[in-house]
Amino acid sequence: MLKQVNQIVSVGSVDGVCTSAAVLRNAEQDNVDIVFAQAFTVDKVDPSTWTPNRNVLLVDLAVNNRDQEMTVDFLRRVTEAGHTIVGVLDEHNADDWKKAFEAAEVSFDNLAIKPVSQDECKIKSSGALLLSLLNDADQHTRELCEAADAGDRMDFSTHFGEFVNQAVKSKIADDSRRVYLAQHFAQNHDPDETINTWISEYKEILKSHEEIVASRQELGDGIARISALGKTVDMTTLMKTVYGLGFSVVLTEGKMYNKSLGKKTTQIAFGCKPGLKLDVVATIKAAGINCSGFAAKANVEPKNEKAALAAVRQALIG
Repeated sequence: MLKQVNQIVSVGSVDGVCTSAAVLRNAEQDNVDIVFAQAFTVDKVDPSTWTPNRNVLLVDLAVNNRDQEMTVDFLRRVTEAGHTIVGVLDEHNADDWKKAFEAAEVSFDNLAIKPVSQDECKIKSSGALLLSLLNDADQHTRELCEAADAGDRMDFSTHFGEFVNQAVKSKIADDSRRVYLAQHFAQNHDPDETINTWISEYKEILKSHEEIVASRQELGDGIARISALGKTVDMTTLMKTVYGLGFSVVLTEGKMYNKSLGKKTTQIAFGCKPGLKLDVVATIKAAGINCSGFAAKANVEPKNEKAALAAVRQALIG
């Protein structure tokens, strides 16, 4: 099943990295190449630069549900560059993938590995999907797949999951780290000196988190404000920590990409605790305030912070 794979295109999450490592461990091809991307960045992947005639496996990569044509175009470009897509190791939505393959005029039925829909089965990650397909997985492979599955649920406490999460998060935009991690853990159970250095960098980030949380402002009505200006943070872990203190909405001051200006500027992010039934973007816009983001997170200019806070507070207390 994995014998023919010599090119991986994977999402850079813990699920994607650990599953890619498991694929590498079980592939029989030498020099398997890896490219990391997201559903919304596959337009940046250039298959014409790959080694010719690759057999491609997509790992943990969903169809871009905001721009399905981007995924369709990606599939088309892969095949037009002379490569063959042999599998889609993904759990998000099989029907979306089938439609994308049909639109790209690429065979879906001939895939050696087909995607599944997590809403319709017990498989919830690419790691779990791979493990279900391997009849004789060794213990190392099983640990990688289980770490991938846990990571997809934001559980990074597993042996491999903890190492990969910390090593990636200290320089999250550096995909070369992900390639190194997947290749290393395909054959090794423990980190080497390079990976330990990256993990040490992450531990410094956690120290910054302690300082940020300690200096928080408690604004009442389940709202807190923190500042991450001038600090490197792991936003997922930081927000989980603050929400864990009992806050429902957290204002975070920091540098964020401003699409209208094409650069990072100081903004205030209004983040909502998972499960909170509040569309913060709609709430802020209804008050006549410009913002960007999505239902659970809105970014506003510092000058609009006070007015946006008043709108969100009113929505919380009714």
